[in-house]
Amino acid sequence: MKVAYKTDVGKQRTHNEDSILIDICMGIFLLADGLGGHQAGEVASNLAVKESYTYLKKNLNKVKSEGEVLKLLTESLLKAHNTIRAKSMTDINLMGMGTTLIQMLIKDSSTYICHVGDSRVYFFREEIKQITKDHTFENYLMEDEIIQREYLPLQKLHILTQAVGESETIVPELKQIKLKAEDMLLACSDGLTDMLSGKELESIIYQYRDNLNTAVDSLIKEANNKGGMDNISVILIKYE
Repeated sequence: MKVAYKTDVGKQRTHNEDSILIDICMGIFLLADGLGGHQAGEVASNLAVKESYTYLKKNLNKVKSEGEVLKLLTESLLKAHNTIRAKSMTDINLMGMGTTLIQMLIKDSSTYICHVGDSRVYFFREEIKQITKDHTFENYLMEDEIIQREYLPLQKLHILTQAVGESETIVPELKQIKLKAEDMLLACSDGLTDMLSGKELESIIYQYRDNLNTAVDSLIKEANNKGGMDNISVILIKYE
């Protein structure tokens, strides 16, 4: 497989609270978008990818079935969650910190995805498709016919309903996709998707599908051209 990735501070933030950790040989791809003041978000996202990676690397060779892979991803995400919560209790500046977390594992012609938060994974075969569901108040309301979305302030719609380390309990979302040659996967923080639509993502990826580094640079450049309101992190994978 081919892989390109990059994280960028954006145009409006003074420091980057996103984290990426990748091990191509093991097929592990991790992306986190931290939350919290006093740079606590940076601590949370960094802890999330490191704790998750350590657990996956230690235990991946033990799993045999597809169900065991998904169970392992869940365990590693919960390990990261508990570590962040414990760390936040040791320093007043870290209280309430949290992070989104995407875990992608490519193994035996499948990609396994485990995530919490509003960072996203897109799958590109003939067209682009969002694989993950944002864990936001907006999506929660869309599932509740009683509450009318249009009567709520816009800023409340983007509040996360769960985040790694911040929420008392979390319920990770799990996905599995069988891969074919030329399939592509995009993992990104909301600094990208708040600036670019799905169609814009698709257009750039399709245009540069044979040069992943150029595709990643172009995605980040376009997001910054449209305001760069947040940190921007991108992982782009082409399965071969």
